[in-house]
Amino acid sequence: MNTTTTPGRRPAVTTRPLLVVKFGGSSFIELSDYREVAGYLGRLTESHRVVAVVSGMSGTTGRLLEAALAIDPELDPEVQDQLLATAEMVGAGFLRAALHAEGYSALDLWAPQLGITSDDNATRAKIRSIDPQPLLDALATHQVVVVAGGQAVRADGRITMLGRNSSDLTAVALAAALGAEQCEIYSDVPGVYTADPYVVPSALLVPQLSYEQCAEMSASGAKVLHGGSVAVGREHGVRIVCRALQGRGTGAPVTASTGSVVGGGADKTAVVGDRKAQLHRYEGLLGSADPGRSDLDTTLLALQARGFDVVTVDFEGHPVLAFTGTQRGVAEALEQIGAKTEPLSGLGLLSVVRPDGRTERRLLAAAELDAAVRELHTEVHGAGAAEGERFRGSKRRSAHSSLLLEAPVMTAEAC
Repeated sequence: MNTTTTPGRRPAVTTRPLLVVKFGGSSFIELSDYREVAGYLGRLTESHRVVAVVSGMSGTTGRLLEAALAIDPELDPEVQDQLLATAEMVGAGFLRAALHAEGYSALDLWAPQLGITSDDNATRAKIRSIDPQPLLDALATHQVVVVAGGQAVRADGRITMLGRNSSDLTAVALAAALGAEQCEIYSDVPGVYTADPYVVPSALLVPQLSYEQCAEMSASGAKVLHGGSVAVGREHGVRIVCRALQGRGTGAPVTASTGSVVGGGADKTAVVGDRKAQLHRYEGLLGSADPGRSDLDTTLLALQARGFDVVTVDFEGHPVLAFTGTQRGVAEALEQIGAKTEPLSGLGLLSVVRPDGRTERRLLAAAELDAAVRELHTEVHGAGAAEGERFRGSKRRSAHSSLLLEAPVMTAEAC
């Protein structure tokens, strides 16, 4: 990632430090949540210049993709990027409106206005350069600059998306480009836990963790941070603080949890289970491997160059490629690369990630995965107090996730 500055311009001079924060979709379940977050951001402006990166409202991106696939099951990745980018644009517009309603000056920036350029790899584009000047210009005249996350523009000006959950990457990359030492990522849990607190009620908050451990947790399928954001943070020395707003929905001003500091140091071992991982038994490569590399290493490098999150795990004496989380286009990519694989089903990925990033992985029946995570967590950390008890049960879902798709149809009479 290169940082450039527009020739002939100088950064705005101000004594207040700059703070980059990011709010994901889980922060916006109800429309009223935008006013609550805006009030918090407004109070931050008393001591900071604030850049707020936002994702689409909870569930919106998934509903847009579902609708597009219903129209075209073989959706062109380029079309997917143009379509899904609108979720973040709407979210940025909502937050700007909420800031105005709370009495604060704000400006929203989308991909064409941001100064982030990327390669042409649709749905998984890589950042090529960032010009921070558009942000600095906006900060010179507004209290908060709201940024639509996860998007960039390629050389011809069309929008590209940086991959799933990539608003984290936007926030950390902008923090690095602006010279900020810290970036704050807000979600619906107070920080990073030793296991998914929705699965393990006794999971422990990890006050600090190394970049290496966080990167391995993300690669193993934990919903902590976008893996690329951790890499950028490590490369540029940006601490990443994962936290949540507390006291929401009470009518009183919300506050931030202490959170977990990524890049703060090593602490506790984590246990990660991923039942959504796409698994492919690896059987070789059609054609020649890269000089000096094995077939498997050549395949992994080719997949990573295409932006896939993939790890390997041994199963019954064979290497298995595990594509963690939800990723589209895996089978097509394997075919294009010439990898010989056999898909596996009914299995989940279990990973133990040490504080220094060392990781042991194994596959087991998906139906047994949650129980295995709880048992292994107890072996590592003991029964413990039920710190995660508050998360027991289902996550909150937004009734507005179909907001963009259920506008009333205007009839000729109505017009």
